[in-house]
Parts: sequence; structure tokens; C-alpha cells
Amino acid sequence: MLEPLSSSKREILDAAAECFMSLGAEAASIDDIAARLGSTKGRIYHHFPSKGALLAAVQLRAASFTHSAVEPVVDAALPALACLTNMSRTHVYTVLNSLAYHKVILQTYTGARAKAVTDVEKDLQDRVRQGQRAYELLFREQIARGISEGSIEDRNLTVAVAGLMLILNSPVFWFRPERGASQEFLDTIARDVTSMALASLRS
Repeated sequence: MLEPLSSSKREILDAAAECFMSLGAEAASIDDIAARLGSTKGRIYHHFPSKGALLAAVQLRAASFTHSAVEPVVDAALPALACLTNMSRTHVYTVLNSLAYHKVILQTYTGARAKAVTDVEKDLQDRVRQGQRAYELLFREQIARGISEGSIEDRNLTVAVAGLMLILNSPVFWFRPERGASQEFLDTIARDVTSMALASLRS
């Protein structure tokens, strides 16, 4: 779930996410983040002991954004596909509204992640992985329910969840908010990406 943060810590994470997104997680430095903040490195080190810990905290917050938004819309009273539709649209909207964070997560999967060298960093990265597994379990349970209902094709659940999440996260690869985007276009993205994702599951 989304951890309550002080305004100072939240500002640091926001600046770090933007720097890691634009410069790359390997290239971005604490100096770059401090410059974006208009602050000193000491302010950052007061909250985060290293760049690796800051990177892991950004990744953890990215996962927390989606989990905190999607978990409340899970409704076992709905048919599985209807529930997955609500979950998926909420996921896409959340990704679009916290895009820099999720682009940093993408860098994790492409190998651009600082190595864990301290206990703090290792603990944060363990929490990232645990959070991702817990989040994916929300979708896994609904897909399994859809298979039981006959609305979703019987298939390997691990493959089904991985494919679904790949499509739902696809705006991370191509969406450019700096070009401007109306609410109507955001609605279209959420609707169409969700439709494509669920089409991959239907029986």
C-alpha cells in the first residue's frame, strides 16, 4: 500500500523519478537530483543513505501507486471479466498519472539498475519484489476465477498474468505526456489498452 510520506521525502522521490527517467538510472547522480530539487545533496542523504536506496525507494513507490489504486476496486461480487476491466482501467490511469516512476521500473527490467551493496538497499529491493508479487496475485486470482466461470481461456496462470501486465504497462513504452494529452485521450488510452489486454484472455 502507499506509504504516507513527508512533503520533503515525496519531493525528493518525485525529482529522483524524473531524473532517473530522463537521464537513466545508471547515469543520473545525486548531484543531478539535488539540482532538479534546487537543494543540497545533504537534504537527500538525510532521507536516503545512497543512490541505490533512493532508486529502490522510487521503484517501491511505483508499485505502491498501482497497488493502492487497484486493490479497492477488486470486487468478487462482479463476474471476473467485469472485475478485471475495472482493475485494468484503474491500473492504466494510475500508470499514466505517475509515468516517471513506472519508466524507472521499466529500466529495472532492461537491466539498468544499480547493484545492491548495502543492507538498506537489499531490504528495499526485497520489498519491491514482494510488492510486485502481491500485486500480480490480485490479477492472478481474478484470472483463475474467470477460467472457472468459463469467460477466460484455460491456460497457464503465470503466462496469462505476465501477458496481461505487459499490455497494461505498454503506455510506459510510448506515451509522451510532454506532448500534451487531453482527458479524452487519457480515457481512450485506458479504455483501448484494457480492451486489448482482456481480449488476450477471453475464452
